[in-house]
Amino acid sequence: MIRCTKILVVLLSATVVLTGLSTDTDARRRRCRKRDKLVKLKYKQGGQVWIPARISCGGTAPVIILLHGNNKSLDRHPSLGGGRRLGKLVSKYVRSRQIWPVVLAEPIHHGACSKNRGGLPSVFGQGFNFKVYRKKLARLLRKQGIKVRSWSLMAHSGSGCCPGAGIFAAVKAFPRLYLYATSDTCYGSHFYANFIVTHFLRKRTRVVNTCRGAAGHAAYKRYEKTFIGKRHQRCGRIDGRYYKRCRKRRHKRWYAYVTKATGVTSHNQVFKEIVKTLLYKFFRRRVRRR
Repeated sequence: MIRCTKILVVLLSATVVLTGLSTDTDARRRRCRKRDKLVKLKYKQGGQVWIPARISCGGTAPVIILLHGNNKSLDRHPSLGGGRRLGKLVSKYVRSRQIWPVVLAEPIHHGACSKNRGGLPSVFGQGFNFKVYRKKLARLLRKQGIKVRSWSLMAHSGSGCCPGAGIFAAVKAFPRLYLYATSDTCYGSHFYANFIVTHFLRKRTRVVNTCRGAAGHAAYKRYEKTFIGKRHQRCGRIDGRYYKRCRKRRHKRWYAYVTKATGVTSHNQVFKEIVKTLLYKFFRRRVRRR
């Protein structure tokens, strides 16, 4: 009887402790004010993480990592908190329930992938370790009460140009990707299209590339022939304001978009438009029919 009483006391004590922890967690959530957050992530030259109000007090969400292009100007926020202001743009889509809440993360690296680098290393190459960045990002998200549903990479310009650096280095640290996308990058070297085919042919990753009106260039033709193949499929409906055409690889979720010269007028606009397009394509909230 004494032993049973001791066990009962222990169980009651454990229940009290667990109840206390639960109450503390609930209290923290009640105190939390739901709002869009732009949180700094300290690694190398900096970086930021944008969290929408819907999950600012905790939740589960896809995480999209935005890789900027050549950064000779030492820009500290090309897409988030300045520059393209993608956080404000995406916030409108989340608030209006057009897309699911997503987390946007933008690491920063002062590098360039070109012959005249000005003494800078390859963008997201030497001196930048994506495995370290992933650990820091995951730790930051845990502190915010956010569980990662999936990882995606979107890269612009120079981040798709340097073999062994940029998005190619990122893929090694994020092997299970939901979405892999690049915009207005390098097509002259065969390694780029071959890299995609080698790494993603047997995976379910969505692969997308957007090119600003260069479909007639010989380098792009060679690239698309490898990436999409000789017999392509239609992509379905595309936004005619910005895109001239889209081709899809047969039996795969691989897409090659080409923009209109009149719709997308600058190199930087390409990235902004493809981010919008892919959010609607792969993260859209679908209304259930009753």
